[in-house]
Amino acid sequence: MKFDPNALSALEPTQFTFAAETPLPRRKLGRFAVFLLVALRIYVLIAIPIVAYAFARALTAPPH
Repeated sequence: MKFDPNALSALEPTQFTFAAETPLPRRKLGRFAVFLLVALRIYVLIAIPIVAYAFARALTAPPH
């Protein structure tokens, strides 16, 4: 089903609001996509403390 902007303009405001508020079902992800998302989470969990440490270290370092 393709997006048709003319179909949206034919809707009444209440119909458009109802159509916009209807939740979409969750997408089924493959194993590779799930693996990439888990790897991204692990990367972020590792990167945040490193960046926070570098930021705090830069704040406390004497100016050159």
